Amino acid sequence: MSNPEVAVVMLAIFVLTIMLGFPICFTLMAMGVFFGYYAYYDPERMQSIFDNRVFDLFVNQTYSVMANDVLVAVPLFLFMGYIVERANLVDRLFFTLQVAARRMPGSMAIAALATCAMFATASGIIGAVVTLMGLLAFPAMLKARYDTSFSAGVICAGGCLGILIPPSIMLIVYAAAASMSVVRLYAGAILPGFLLAGLYIIYVIGRSWLNPKLAPKPREEDVQALKGDRNIYFMMATSFLPLAFLILAVLGAILFGLATPTEAASMGAGGGIVLAAGYRIASIRTGGIKPEWVEADGRVHPYNPWFYAIGAGGISTITLYVAYFVVRILANWLFDAPLPVERTLPFGPGVSLAIAAVFAVAVRYRGDHIPLLGLLQPRAASLRPLYAFGGQAGLVGLGFSAVYAIMFGLFDLSEQFAYHEFTPWTFDIGFFVCLFGYMGWKGIDKTGLKESVYLTVRTSAMVCWLFVGSWTFSSVFSYLGGHSLIEEFILGMDLSPIMFLILAQIIIFLLGWPLEWSEIIIIFVPIFLPLLPHFGIDPLFFGILVALNLQTSFLTPPMAMAAYYLKGVAPPHIQLIEIFKGVMPFLSMVLLAMIILYTFPEIAMWLPKIVYGR
Repeated sequence: MSNPEVAVVMLAIFVLTIMLGFPICFTLMAMGVFFGYYAYYDPERMQSIFDNRVFDLFVNQTYSVMANDVLVAVPLFLFMGYIVERANLVDRLFFTLQVAARRMPGSMAIAALATCAMFATASGIIGAVVTLMGLLAFPAMLKARYDTSFSAGVICAGGCLGILIPPSIMLIVYAAAASMSVVRLYAGAILPGFLLAGLYIIYVIGRSWLNPKLAPKPREEDVQALKGDRNIYFMMATSFLPLAFLILAVLGAILFGLATPTEAASMGAGGGIVLAAGYRIASIRTGGIKPEWVEADGRVHPYNPWFYAIGAGGISTITLYVAYFVVRILANWLFDAPLPVERTLPFGPGVSLAIAAVFAVAVRYRGDHIPLLGLLQPRAASLRPLYAFGGQAGLVGLGFSAVYAIMFGLFDLSEQFAYHEFTPWTFDIGFFVCLFGYMGWKGIDKTGLKESVYLTVRTSAMVCWLFVGSWTFSSVFSYLGGHSLIEEFILGMDLSPIMFLILAQIIIFLLGWPLEWSEIIIIFVPIFLPLLPHFGIDPLFFGILVALNLQTSFLTPPMAMAAYYLKGVAPPHIQLIEIFKGVMPFLSMVLLAMIILYTFPEIAMWLPKIVYGR
């Protein structure tokens, strides 16, 4: 057989093995090494059985994946999604949006779609979104007498939006496979993502208006029971705004060039930790959660009053500094007052420590007698030990700062350590970083944090090994002439650009039945990429179409993974055929969105052109 025929056999065996259920990444690596050994076999230069260039290729491809800066953003975005998922942010968001949309037809379905869109934006993990919303929103919709198929379709369709809406993990992987800019892809995906989400919401409103039995309006007593004594504006401020601010901060930093995707992802991961710790501390304050320093009967473990006073002093000082910055920004905005540029804080080094010390002494001796000091202290007794933990950690931070100051201040070791030099803010940084860092550590849910780290490592390892296997496989496949054979075959069909796009999308659609999106993007999409210049198709536009198409791979029976995710957590009486029935109308919305995008390609191309040019 000629080499191209061997390449075809290689591809056919690969498809057969994945149909049989073999692990895809290891199958790719094994087949790449096996057929690569044949392709690079040279009996004249071989000294031993391992003297073959395929092993060098495998090592180089592994190193290329490890050194790929684009892929660093994958675990960071994954961690942000997992930590948000386990911080109970989504249930708060769903109930808040449910109350806010109560006067609209299909209000609960709209709230579920909006929650799915926001959570998908924060995580991009399809299985996690569908599963969590299946546990949270699906039973609530059934309890509210919503049609079973209609409710299932809403959960499945909304949960898949994370493939398309930035910061999408899929777009990062596509950018790495196509050697494209992640930033341009994110800019191109924003409007199509809103288009698809908007079509879903329009369909839900229209269907609920035409047939109210599908989505009955909520009863006023149910709405009041859901709200309790809380104001809707307070609910929005404590559930919707924090997550929305985190997402917009990450996307804004990327799109406006303030940070690379990796830097923005790290900011998002840090923000996710802050949100998780903040929500848990708020639950501790209201009594919803009993931490380890509170007994089952509500008694609080004893704590050092001086440590508590130091913690309260540090938090009060930071509160004053934040208020100063807010006033300064508002003065600049309202009265055009000039902002000082020579320093970022109102006072010099050490002043914040002095203010914190004054507050600490005042809290220790007069904290219960001065109303202003009472406002700066927690009313809940369960939070006072947390302040004591912070004060204790702040003193430890001062100790570390003293060691640092001695090493790099007195002995001037900066020349030996090129990345370190003494700063007069050393003590301020050490005190406040340790104070807030340890308070966050004591406040965050350790179990959720461990699970988030584990799931992040597992998913990231899967993606990276897929890249190693697929790049090894595709390198051998191309060396054998497989890519050239496919290119000649497609070009020989003399297709128009629209027919090529339709053919490519049909193939990707069919591949979505047995394969996950990661395998499709890493293994099969690179086969089409070299053909795009011949047909005059922009890789960015092709990538957005693929992202839309992959929504169908999760929604199309018989291998609709979103339906199986939902079935796994749905009540036992819910039949899979009911879920499939509810998914089909949303599948038509995806196809409509693809038609609209092809008819008006500027939906995807306009924003990248405006922001970044050609």
